[in-house]
Amino acid sequence: MKPQTWLITGATGLVGRALTAHLVSLGQDVRTLGRGIQTLPGTTSFSWDVTQGHLPLEAVEGVDVVVHLAAASVGQRWTSGHRKAILDSRVQGTQLLRQSLLDSNFQGTWIQASAVGLYGNTSSPCHESTPAGSGFLADVAQAWERAIGPSEDRPFRVVTMRLGLVLSPKGGTLEKLLPIYRFGLGAPLGSGEQGMAWIHIDDVVAFTLWAVQHPQAEGPFNVVAPHSVNNATFSSTLAKALNRPHWAPRVPGFALRLAMGDMASLLLEGQIVVPQRLNEAGFEWQHPELQGALESCVG
Repeated sequence: MKPQTWLITGATGLVGRALTAHLVSLGQDVRTLGRGIQTLPGTTSFSWDVTQGHLPLEAVEGVDVVVHLAAASVGQRWTSGHRKAILDSRVQGTQLLRQSLLDSNFQGTWIQASAVGLYGNTSSPCHESTPAGSGFLADVAQAWERAIGPSEDRPFRVVTMRLGLVLSPKGGTLEKLLPIYRFGLGAPLGSGEQGMAWIHIDDVVAFTLWAVQHPQAEGPFNVVAPHSVNNATFSSTLAKALNRPHWAPRVPGFALRLAMGDMASLLLEGQIVVPQRLNEAGFEWQHPELQGALESCVG
């Protein structure tokens, strides 16, 4: 891979850390942009303030690739204040970054994070051309993607990653599940029929490099493994990967809603997502099957 200058927002997050470490190992020039000065080995750190509309132009000058991952977590209780933070962090951060790149005459590749939650809660297979669904997460994902602006107004290429559940041995949702499953208490949630589109962290990193190296790649991509599963299958497969029993009764949906409020929709709703554009492009997954992906994460 030829040497390039990368700017990564959200570099301390699950995807950001893995991508940054891989790029540094390849000898790439990596800059990070966060709310404070970050100390990631091998990188140059810059600080921005989205609420104040401040982004140092030296962070974007001479950049070849931008990977925009920064956003407030959806994994905490959705109070009215946090709902606003979830939306504003995505929209305002993207708009600020977009304007700064236009001001610096950026003409490279922008890889933008999004989520399969854009399709809403549905049992029908979702392709990149599937219309957006309804609900809070769907509305947020739509607003996040729209904040990039229309294609005719920008001199750079945009690739949008509609990410599923990212599986990693170093954090994320899987880290929260492991203690429960290691005690043999893992169980399906709600009906267990809700779709779960997933992707191994190695394949997220591989997709990012693939997108940069394929100039014809543009627009939205479902960055998920070839085979989505339902929640019950995910639960039993994780128990199998850990060599633990899977006999606990399903966790009732009402109990999750009592405990988590509206945020329980993260667990009780889902979608079956097809990576149609990656299939057509011949993308090769390192972890195409759930069993192998989970085993690689749990050791």
